[in-house]
Amino acid sequence: MGNHGGLRNIEPTFLLNNYGFRAKEINGLVYPPFYDESLIARLKNNWVTDEYDIFITTHQKVGTHLTKKYIMEMLRFAFQYSKESGIYKGDIGHHTIPWPEVFVSQYGEIEFYNFIKKTKGLPRVWYLHSYLNDLPFKEIHPDSKFIHVYRDPRGVVNSQFHFYKSHPLLEVDAAMELEAFIDIFLEGNLYFGDYFNHTIEWVIKANEKMNIINLKYEDLVDDKLTTARNLFEFICCDISISKKDLEIIIEKTEFDKMKKELEEKPQSFHFNTEKFFRSGKSYGWLSELSKDQQNKIEKVIKIRWAEHKKLMNIIAH
Repeated sequence: MGNHGGLRNIEPTFLLNNYGFRAKEINGLVYPPFYDESLIARLKNNWVTDEYDIFITTHQKVGTHLTKKYIMEMLRFAFQYSKESGIYKGDIGHHTIPWPEVFVSQYGEIEFYNFIKKTKGLPRVWYLHSYLNDLPFKEIHPDSKFIHVYRDPRGVVNSQFHFYKSHPLLEVDAAMELEAFIDIFLEGNLYFGDYFNHTIEWVIKANEKMNIINLKYEDLVDDKLTTARNLFEFICCDISISKKDLEIIIEKTEFDKMKKELEEKPQSFHFNTEKFFRSGKSYGWLSELSKDQQNKIEKVIKIRWAEHKKLMNIIAH
């Protein structure tokens, strides 16, 4: 079964295919093996978000940790957190920015609601990987904020491939080749469901239901000033910030600086940075995917997202 960063798999679990991928199936979707479906069902029946909640919503390997860092530094600038707060300390790990379904599965309901009580009064941050129609809430407060980040699928494929093979709880065959993973990815039978549908749900449909901003991973990396300005205005509302202060925040999100900080002071960040922080580049897939692999994925992008101009813009570069 194994353990990773204090996480444990919760049986029953199964293997998705001949390459491994230890998993659970809940509501017809595939989730990681460290979910407790009974406790998550209780969240869905009881948890009402509030005006302090900020949710980063992503699939996997699309810039979740980078987005955490942006938001963490912005909140530290804009609000006065206590010295005991993880946000004050600059922690982007799961004790300060939890994944709700995993938090309740691993630590229980009492700890989950204690966290909410302890962090009430100032913005608190969570991250989600769930589908729009499988959120772990009973009700969403109108002032809760959602930040969705999406990425060119070619980059997602490349990053997920390396991530899944390195994750000890998922039991992915070390001999699996990138070509085989691309086929699995394009079939959509992976954790959190089909990436193309997941992104359509959040980019297109969520705008009709919630207070949300959509950001491209590529912009978080390559168009930092504009993206940071838009994000700050979204999460900090009427608070002003100078260009100089925004540039100080941006500097802290640079890949090498962020990686070094996590290596020297991980706090509750549980991933090994050497394994899970690979390059921080937006178009690294150009050199890691063959031309045939790139074309194979692009063909599916054009079919699956053909009706959505906003999504198609991602491959216009």
